[in-house]
Amino acid sequence: MSGFFLFASILSSSLLVFTMFLGYQGQPTHLLWSLAAVFVSISAHCLVFGIFTGAGKDTRELVQDLKLNPEFVGQTKSFRKIAFPPALYSILLLLLTAIFGGALSTSASKVMPWIHGLLAWVSVVYNMKTFVLEYRCIRKNALILSQVNREASRMTTTHPELKAVEDFSSFETVDGLGGYQWGSHVFALGKFLCFLGWNTYLPYIYMRFVMGMIQLPFWPFLMVGVILFAVGYSLRWRYRNFRPGLANHSERVSDRG
Repeated sequence: MSGFFLFASILSSSLLVFTMFLGYQGQPTHLLWSLAAVFVSISAHCLVFGIFTGAGKDTRELVQDLKLNPEFVGQTKSFRKIAFPPALYSILLLLLTAIFGGALSTSASKVMPWIHGLLAWVSVVYNMKTFVLEYRCIRKNALILSQVNREASRMTTTHPELKAVEDFSSFETVDGLGGYQWGSHVFALGKFLCFLGWNTYLPYIYMRFVMGMIQLPFWPFLMVGVILFAVGYSLRWRYRNFRPGLANHSERVSDRG
């Protein structure tokens, strides 16, 4: 999961910087690239909400079922308190920058370029800083999940009556893309694509009603949304037993078979 988010954050940051470069060069494609950069960046931040909400729920259930140390739950909750406010502020900054950018494209005001430029710089810097914070939290959360899985394995070995939750510690790798970690990356990608699919109408609304492109057809956005849905949900269904914190190895094996 941390590896996938690292890729998403690097992609988002690169798009934001590239968009600013196009804006200062006065390129007409700046508007389309900025829309894509904002869309991808907001999706990456929303992925953080999904990661910690899902992992926290699964960790809490596992701790309760196996009577593990409740500090594990408190640790996962602490990451939400650290990462969620900056992620929300980053999204708000991106939206404000995009709104003023759209207004600039239809306004002759001399003040609007300064406001949009200032918001762009603040938004890019703050988003890149937030991406670093989010990645560190996700990375530490992955280490905690690995520790929870090892404790679960130890408990099922000591208490055979708890064998319903089987050992999959050999599949849990924090580094690399083997075993469970690879499946969690694919599951995260599926969620990410589904989120993009659900929000393909937002660029259409922005381009038509904010940028004034009244004749813009809707069918290309609908087609992209359907494709994202199809790919995203197929990946989520295929790797549904690899979501963060899920400790039933037997279900994973049967699902892959």
